[in-house]
Amino acid sequence: MPKIGLAAVALLLFAAGPSRAQQACPCVPISYRWVALACDTWQCVETEVALANGATVIPIPTNSSDFHWIVLKRIAAGSAVVSPDSPLVVDGFDALKDGVTKFTATDHELQPVLITAPDGKTLVVARIAPEKPRSRAVGH
Repeated sequence: MPKIGLAAVALLLFAAGPSRAQQACPCVPISYRWVALACDTWQCVETEVALANGATVIPIPTNSSDFHWIVLKRIAAGSAVVSPDSPLVVDGFDALKDGVTKFTATDHELQPVLITAPDGKTLVVARIAPEKPRSRAVGH
């Protein structure tokens, strides 16, 4: 009998072991953000979709003369750096009314686009405003 009792205690300890290890996990929830990539051709769009490796990607046609496609890509925050010379900016909102407010407040010349994403976010994609030329306070 003592061997059966010892086996039962060992089985209970073995069964309880994995649950303790899972509780001790210092898990950090992953947050996501959307980035916009400008593409001139459909081949560029295809390449971005292929390189997404399972990430959510949304191609959007544009009327821009600079680029004909925008590719929206959902990435884990901190996993990529957006190029500082990117012509586009993406603002994500949890509520549709916040996205609509941003969309209506954005200058029409920046060609804003309003879209709801598969993850429930409302996205506003727009061109980055051109920098205004600096003027000197005193002419020489």
